[in-house]
Amino acid sequence: MKSKDIKKLPIFNRQYSIINHNCSAFTLIELVVAIALASILILVTAMIFKQASSAFSQSDARSEVYQNVRAAFDTIKRDISGATLNTRYELFQAFNDVSAASYSTIGAKEGSDIITLLSSTPNLEDKPVALITYYLKTDNVLYKLENTGTSTLNSAISSLPDTGTTYKELGFNVSTLQFRYQDTDGGWVDTWETGTSTSYQYLPNAVEVEMTVSDTLNRYTGTSTNIISIP
Repeated sequence: MKSKDIKKLPIFNRQYSIINHNCSAFTLIELVVAIALASILILVTAMIFKQASSAFSQSDARSEVYQNVRAAFDTIKRDISGATLNTRYELFQAFNDVSAASYSTIGAKEGSDIITLLSSTPNLEDKPVALITYYLKTDNVLYKLENTGTSTLNSAISSLPDTGTTYKELGFNVSTLQFRYQDTDGGWVDTWETGTSTSYQYLPNAVEVEMTVSDTLNRYTGTSTNIISIP
C-alpha cells in the first residue's frame, strides 16, 4: 500500500463515523414517531371499545326495562279489560296520590295511585271472579293483590280484603305508577269510584296506565303508557 493511501485512511474513517452517527439519529426519530402513532392507535381503540361497551350496556338496560314493562302491562291489561261490577256498584275503586297511612297494612308508596276492581278474567284459583288490587310499595315494587272469594260479589268494599288474598310481585324498580280514567264523554279523570252514592255507577270506557321503570343497575329509566279499553 502506498504511503499516500495510508494517510487518507483516518479521513475516511472519520467520514464513515459521521455517516453512522447521522443514520443513528434518523433511526431514533423514526422510533419516536412509531411510539407516538402506536399510542394514538391504542387511545383510539380504547375510545371505540368504551363507546361500544356503553352502547351495549344501554341497549341491555333498555331491553330489561322493556321486558319488565311488557310483562306487567300484559297482566294489568288482561285484568282491567275484564272489569265488572257487583250488585252494589262498589267494586271499581281508584284513587290517586294515596296516603301511606291509609294503606299502611300493605305498605303503599306515598303519592302513588291505587286501583281495586272486580275482574272476570281467569285467576289463580280458577274462580268465576277475582277482586284485584294494583299498587306500588315503598320499595318500588309493583304488587298485584288477588282475592277469589265469591262473597265479594255482593259486599261493600270499605277496605282492602286481607283473608284469602294472594300477593304477587309484578314489577321491580318501578318509581311511579299512575292511572287515569276515561268517562263516557271522552274526558279523562284521575279518580274513579263506583257506588250508589257516587257520581259513577258504571265503569270507565278505558284506563290509562303509566309507569316509570329502571333496570336493576340504574343505567336506564323509561316511562311507558298504555291505554286499556273496557268492553
